[in-house]
Amino acid sequence: MGSLNMSTERPAPSRRRSPQDFFDGAIEVLESDGFIALTAAGLCDRMGITRGSFYHHFASFDDFVDRLLGYWEERYTTTPVADVEATEGDDAKREQQLRFAQLLPHGAEAAIRAWSAVNPRVAAAQRQVDTSRRESTADQMRRHGLSDADATVFADLAVASLIGMEQLDRPADVDKLLQVLALVQTLIEERHLRV
Repeated sequence: MGSLNMSTERPAPSRRRSPQDFFDGAIEVLESDGFIALTAAGLCDRMGITRGSFYHHFASFDDFVDRLLGYWEERYTTTPVADVEATEGDDAKREQQLRFAQLLPHGAEAAIRAWSAVNPRVAAAQRQVDTSRRESTADQMRRHGLSDADATVFADLAVASLIGMEQLDRPADVDKLLQVLALVQTLIEERHLRV
C-alpha cells in the first residue's frame, strides 16, 4: 500500500517571479475582488508562491503598494498616452485613444478609485493619473482646433465618462463605454465645426 502525501507545501514555482508578475497579479486581484482582497499573503497564495518570494522583491507591503501604483500609472497612462502621441493622423489618434480606453482594466481602475478614498498614497496616485489623462486628452483637442477652455471642458467630460462607466457597471460593459465615448467624440466634433 503506497503512502499518501499529506504535505501542505506548495510545489516550487516553475520560474522565478519578477516584480511585474506581482504587479500583474495585483491588478488581477483588484479587477476581480477589489482592494480589500489585496494582501501579500493573498497575492502569494493566488500566485502559488511563498511570501518569502514577495519580500525578496519588496521591503514591505507599503513598498509594494507604492511600486504597484507607479507600475499602474506607467502601464495604463504614461505608455498609452505616449503611444497616442506617436500615432500619425487625427483619425488614427482617435482610434488609439478609444483602444486605450477599451483595454484598461476597468474593475481594477474602479477598485483603485475606491481604495483612494481610504489611503492617501493611493489618492495621490489616482489624482496624478486623472490629471495626466485629462491633460493629454485636452492637448489632443487643442491640436484639433478647440480653444483652451473647450478642450479642458471636453477632456473633463471624456475622463469623467470613463470613470463613471467604470463605476456604473461591474464588470465594466466595454461596449457601452465605447458608445458613451463615441457620443463625447461626436459632441467634440460638432463643437469643433461651430468654432
